[in-house]
Amino acid sequence: MIIDRIFAFVIGAPILIIIESIRYIKAKSLKQKFINYRELVLIIFLIYLIGLISITLLPFHTFGNLKPRANILPIFNTIKDISLTSSSMPNYMIKFWIVNILGNLFILVPLATIVPILFKKFRNIKSTLVLCLLVSILIEFLQYLSVFLGNARSVDIDDVILNSLGALIGFSIFKSINKKYLIQKKKSNFLI
Repeated sequence: MIIDRIFAFVIGAPILIIIESIRYIKAKSLKQKFINYRELVLIIFLIYLIGLISITLLPFHTFGNLKPRANILPIFNTIKDISLTSSSMPNYMIKFWIVNILGNLFILVPLATIVPILFKKFRNIKSTLVLCLLVSILIEFLQYLSVFLGNARSVDIDDVILNSLGALIGFSIFKSINKKYLIQKKKSNFLI
C-alpha cells in the first residue's frame, strides 16, 4: 500500500478551494470585502500545515516487519553516516545529506514565522521555540509509531536540533516583518 505525498494536497486543496469559493460568493452577494490579510495568512498557514504533514509523515510505504531506528546521539551519527556513505556513493549521498540537513533546518521556519503573526501569545521567542520543539518531537514520535505499521521511517535527534535552529530563523523573520511593517496591534489578539 502506498499513500503518496500528493494525497494531502489532493484532499486538502479542493476542500480549501470549495470553502473559499463559498465565502467569495457569500461576500459578493452581501457586497462585502472578500479578503482580509489575517485570513490570507491563515490560508497560507493551512496550506503549509498540509505540506508539513505530507512531507514528514508521507509517503507511507508498507514493508512488513521493520524495527524502529532511532539516533539519540546528537550530530555524531550524522557525521559518521555522511562519511561512510560519501565514500561509497559520493554524488548521490552528498545530495541526499544536503537535502536532508537543509530540509530539516527549514521545515519549521514557516511555522515559527506565521504563528506569531496570527497569535499574540507566540510573539516571544520562548513560546515559539517551545511550540516548534513540541511539533518537532511530535513529528519524530509519529514517525517512530509509523514503523510499527510497516513504514520505513527513523527517529533522529539531529532532526529536532535542526528543526529548532530553523525555528530561530523563522522567529527572526517574524521579528523583521514585525519591525519593518509595524503591524503589531497591542489590543488585538491577532497581528493582522
